[in-house]
Amino acid sequence: MSYVLRNKPLVMKKSALLIFVFFLFFSCKKVTEPPSARIRVGNMKFAIDPSVQPPFTYYLPINSVSLGAFAQLDAAGIDTANIKNILPGRATLTALFGNGNLDFIEAVSVRLCLLGDNVENCGQEVFYRDPTPFDVGAELELGGSAVNDIREYVLQKQINVQVKLERLRNVPEGSFEVVLEMEFEVR
Repeated sequence: MSYVLRNKPLVMKKSALLIFVFFLFFSCKKVTEPPSARIRVGNMKFAIDPSVQPPFTYYLPINSVSLGAFAQLDAAGIDTANIKNILPGRATLTALFGNGNLDFIEAVSVRLCLLGDNVENCGQEVFYRDPTPFDVGAELELGGSAVNDIREYVLQKQINVQVKLERLRNVPEGSFEVVLEMEFEVR
């Protein structure tokens, strides 16, 4: 018994299409090299109290922040002329002193602004979390925003940082301080 393929051209076209899609899928993987250095900025504090209530948006400034980027780059042996770009890595909000619970936040972002720029939505958004998970407790991790390069902000001696509480689930339980820590990737 011999088997004859009746629609040979159709089978060949489907096979060719399947092979093309296979190669297209596996050849499009983005190869990311690890950052050549990380710039860490920490211990930026701001206060939360029960006056922060839904449905309003709150802009909490942290002014005149010294980034220390040049010292960190020098310690890593990196010349600023050799930097391709600086990208947001990750950020963490941590509530201090016992009763601090960040579960009241539904959406939050962090913006970098040049000194003297304190208007709402100033500068560039660099970190966000939308929506935040329920029952986060005292610590909330933020991811980096999709930006190409933020070196114009990170390579300043001082900048203003703006924490934007975009949507709130409810009223915070009492007054407490929150610490923002940020990490930027140098490539």
